[in-house]
This record gives sequence, structure tokens and C-alpha cells, in this order.
Amino acid sequence: MSPEAEAQARGVPLPKLSFFQTQTAGGWGVRPAATTTPTITAATKVAGEQDIEVTPGPSDSVSGLAFSPSADVLAVASWDSYVRIYRIDKTNSQPVQPWQQYQHEAPVLAVCWSLDGARVISGGADKVARCFDLNTNQCNVVAQHNEPIRCVKFIASFGGALVTGSWDRTIKIWKIDPQPTLITSIDLPERVYGMDVIGNVIIVAMAERKIMAFQCNDATGTAQQVYDQMSPLKFQTRSIAALPDGDGYALGGTEGRVAVHYFHDPPDPKDGKVYVPTRASSTNHSKKFAFRCHRRANADHPDVPRNETQLYPVNGIVFNSQGTFATGGGDGSISFWCKASRTRLKSK
Repeated sequence: MSPEAEAQARGVPLPKLSFFQTQTAGGWGVRPAATTTPTITAATKVAGEQDIEVTPGPSDSVSGLAFSPSADVLAVASWDSYVRIYRIDKTNSQPVQPWQQYQHEAPVLAVCWSLDGARVISGGADKVARCFDLNTNQCNVVAQHNEPIRCVKFIASFGGALVTGSWDRTIKIWKIDPQPTLITSIDLPERVYGMDVIGNVIIVAMAERKIMAFQCNDATGTAQQVYDQMSPLKFQTRSIAALPDGDGYALGGTEGRVAVHYFHDPPDPKDGKVYVPTRASSTNHSKKFAFRCHRRANADHPDVPRNETQLYPVNGIVFNSQGTFATGGGDGSISFWCKASRTRLKSK
């Protein structure tokens, strides 16, 4: 099911809002909080690496998770229209309640943090991106599209800017300080289904299996297309993540499959034209690969009918700095992988 079909099945309302509308924290039922961003130091893990429960959790499906880059604080976006923010104390195994929360007027589809960890930004089916400031406890609308906003990311280019990707077939880049200002808008051939940023490059996965990348130019205030390729997966893209070294990306599809692709691979005649960025390829052979995951067969799961394999979408991909990564699937499991050895490390 496509993201749009899922929204329609849920009867998502799409209310009209005035641009740059400002609402205070109290207007959205935000819990009282300190007036400054908390300083949370790295703590010793609880013996046995106990899980920490957050309660109450969202009342509907979770659509996005993002940890602060500067503290142990987790932002959770949900289809129940709320973004909840949790302060995680790894020395305490007691359930954690929301420290802050704010609301959209329709399901929230994406969430991220500002580069300094002082603000949470979310995009939703209400066609706007909202910014919650932890220092002031205020929530402002900082971006708007003609259709739901599927992706939000912060990028270091332009002195720190917000990138929003929408089903209206555009990417927009915004300066949100001191007032929200549109830097540039990029027209796309299809709806945005996934997006990531690495350095000054924006990588976008779209409907109809299209993948494009854009390089930001601070001097001109523009973003130039530097890559155009069809997804190596046969079916719809559900997730995309840039490789830590910026050399390529990993894609997750609806068919329980992940593909790792490189910008500098030699062009594949079946894929069409590939733009190669400035750094030349160090090899003349392909490094890309793909593998199956998040599937269930009768041999491992007796509840699955014999001679059948159930396929689940790969809804999320996250890399660490060492090149290992995790995938989250529609089967409710998380798997950990090593890109270098192309092996699974653990499944949970």
C-alpha cells in the first residue's frame, strides 16, 4: 500500500492552515518544562542492558523516531497527530513519561532535530512542518506544501537549513531563523517517499522507483541535480539512508529487500544514464549488492502456510559511523547488518 493509500484508508483530514501560524505550547497540551535545553551526560548502561519503556506511548502507529544529536532525548512521531519527546535516563530502568508533546492537525509523517538539538521539527498530513523550541516551549509552523509533507531533514548547508519533501512533487529548503524563509524549491517528477542528507547532498526516493540527488550551493542559494537513477529494487521504495561516507545509499522496499547502491558505480546499461559526482571512482567494477530480509517462511514460523513466504516492507534503515546498520520491518523485527562483510549480525 502506498503512503497516500494508507492515508486515505485512515480517513486523514487535510485542514487548511494559515502560513507561519504560531501557537503556544499550552494551546496543544504541552507539559510544563524547563526553559532551557537539558544537559544530559552519557551515563553508564543499566546492568544487563535493560530496555526502557516509554509510557504512555502513541495511541496509533509510530511514523518516525529521532534522537537528539546533543542529548539522550527521543522524539516520536505518530499517526495519532502528536509528537512526543522523552528524556531517556539510562541509569534508571523505570518507565519514562513524555517530557514534552505537541500536536499537528492530522497524522505526523516525519520528525527530525535541528543541528544543535534545541528544536524538534515535524511534517505531517496537515501539509505543514512545525518546529518546537525546547528553550521557549513554543511551536511554530515553519514550512508549507500543497500536499502532505512526507520527509523532514536538517542540512548543514546555507548555515543550517530545513529540507522538506512532499507528495506535491517538490523539495523545499527553508531558513527558519529569525523568520521562516524559503531558500529554494525543487520540482520533482514524482511524489517523495523517502529522503536523507549527507554533507551538502540531498538524496530523494520517489514514487515509480525514481532516485535523485541534489547538491546544495551556498553561494548561489540553489541545489543542483547531480544524480538520476531508477531504484535497483523491483517494487516501491519505503526507506532510504545515505552511506556514512557519502558514497551512496541503501534502499528498503515493500518486498522485504534491501539494496546498497554507490554513486560511483559504472553505469548499468539496464538502468540508464548515471551522473557521476566530482570524485572519480577508484574501481572499474560494481560494488552494489542487494539482499532479502524481513521475510517469514514455514521452516522458521509454523504459522506461515507451507510453501509460502510472507514478505514485509523495510520501513526504516539507520547507519552508524562504522558502517554497520539496522533495518526495521513490517514484521515487527529489527535486524543488524555489516555492510563490509554483507552479513547479518543479529535479529531481534
